[in-house]
Amino acid sequence: MIYTIKIDQTSQQAQSVVNMLKALSVYDFLQIYETDAIGSTSLTAEQEKELDRRFEYVLQNPTVGKSWDEVEQNLLSK
Repeated sequence: MIYTIKIDQTSQQAQSVVNMLKALSVYDFLQIYETDAIGSTSLTAEQEKELDRRFEYVLQNPTVGKSWDEVEQNLLSK
């Protein structure tokens, strides 16, 4: 199960909770994603590098893989 918790850090108590969660994030079961006011998550440098690598692979290998239409048809036929 995944929980999403929104914490507005404007108060000292909220910041204290955020700090506590960050301290607990050393455990694999807890991951913290910071978002801006709009709600989009920021990617880490490692995530951006991986996305760039995958994009370059697709550009260099356009015949590998399936189109969304093929994937969708496959899923709907099950």
